Amino acid sequence: MIINHNVPALNTYRALTINHENTNKSLAKLSSGLRINNAGDDAAGLAISEKMRSQIRGLDQATRNAQDGKSLLQVAEGALNETHSILQRMKELSVQSANDTNTQFDRTEIQKEIEQLKTEIDRISRDTEFNTMKLLNGTKGATATADANSKNLSMAVVGTGLQDGKYTVTGAGGSEVFTAGNSTASGVSHSGLNGTFANGLIAGSGFTFDPNTGKATFAPGSNLVGLMSHTADANGAFNGLGAQFGSYRLDFAKNTSGSYDLTLHGPDGRYQVKSFQTGHDTVVFEELGIAFNLGTSSGVNIQDSGSLSFTLQIKNDPNIALTVSRPDGTSVNLSVDGYKGGNLNLGGLEFQASVGLTVNGSNGISVTVKDDSLTLHIGANESQTMKISVLDASTKALGVNLVNLTTQKDSEIAVTLVDKAINRVSDERSKMGAIMNRLDHTIKNLGVTSENMTASESRIRDVDMAKEIMDFTKSNILSQASQAMLAQANMIPQGILGLLQ
Repeated sequence: MIINHNVPALNTYRALTINHENTNKSLAKLSSGLRINNAGDDAAGLAISEKMRSQIRGLDQATRNAQDGKSLLQVAEGALNETHSILQRMKELSVQSANDTNTQFDRTEIQKEIEQLKTEIDRISRDTEFNTMKLLNGTKGATATADANSKNLSMAVVGTGLQDGKYTVTGAGGSEVFTAGNSTASGVSHSGLNGTFANGLIAGSGFTFDPNTGKATFAPGSNLVGLMSHTADANGAFNGLGAQFGSYRLDFAKNTSGSYDLTLHGPDGRYQVKSFQTGHDTVVFEELGIAFNLGTSSGVNIQDSGSLSFTLQIKNDPNIALTVSRPDGTSVNLSVDGYKGGNLNLGGLEFQASVGLTVNGSNGISVTVKDDSLTLHIGANESQTMKISVLDASTKALGVNLVNLTTQKDSEIAVTLVDKAINRVSDERSKMGAIMNRLDHTIKNLGVTSENMTASESRIRDVDMAKEIMDFTKSNILSQASQAMLAQANMIPQGILGLLQ
């Protein structure tokens, strides 16, 4: 018998310590409801659980972001609803004023209301805000500007999510970009599509046009057809010609009386129609303040039939692809072989080239894009976003700032201008409604994803209470038994005292 080492007591003590530790762990899990209270409980499970928690909290915040975005759109759409009502009233007044039962005094009084309505549209555009942000003043969209060598190129930014910065459009081998060529004609004489921009003045084959003053002059005997694009009816028959001069467009068509109708479209949406005979000198568009000198002797050579076609292409080579360089260093190659007049979409930028005008002294076009569209972050991770572009709802942007009902003819023009503005606002409100419906689906999707992620995280992190109570009971009983056995083990060395008696 020995007394220095009570091996049975040591063994019982070790078991008691283990049972106490298991009991404490079970108590911690039962009191917190968590299976993992510290990294030691499940190191891998803790890492996975925390990653899932990050996703869940991101998804929940993304849901709130989408709800806030929907609220923003509701504010903008509500303001446009009132703009719509004002435009409908303007349409009503325009139709009323276009009727010649009104006197000049009547139209003057109607114009007073029109001016007040225009002022209110501008106020709504200027003052509509969400969280102090202006919504309808044109600052929440994408814009594009071209460099000085590209004045023949008008641009519209299509879509959203464009990178800010400079896009460069170039042709291979030093070729100039956007040069008209391969012109063909049947029954129409023309001298080629060779107009160019120079020092802010459009100069071409026998004509000049100053965009600052809005004055165009055609020299006697000049060939206007060479700078026109053709239009055709449903049967493909020739019915008119048109030319783009800066922000003005002049359309030609032969009428039933044998003369020609000239329709000048201004940049503000107004237009005026004048009739003329070839050989006439000056045609004055009084309402737009522009006069065209169409020659003093031979006039303009317009044929009664035939057609003119053109192909927009890289100069001297119709098969070279355009290269569009983006701000991030990437590029897109696009062939324009066979491209006819119209719009060309390059990497999210819509280019509208003036046919017959080249880039003067440059083999590239640089376009700077600034995208101020609203970004909604609707996901838990980077770049899970959507862009919202809101229109400029001012009278100038809607094309009704110059609506004038003081004459019958002006009132007729106003009817069309207001109709166009109504359609534009309708289009914007329809777009906003579609986005709001999309956000409803986004919110539901985020909610379902968060719910399922939470369920997965729960299976890793949360404790099974029934099982843990069972383990706790087991550990508690073993702990009590270990205490009792430790007491018995401590009694064994006392038998040595009998040997000493």
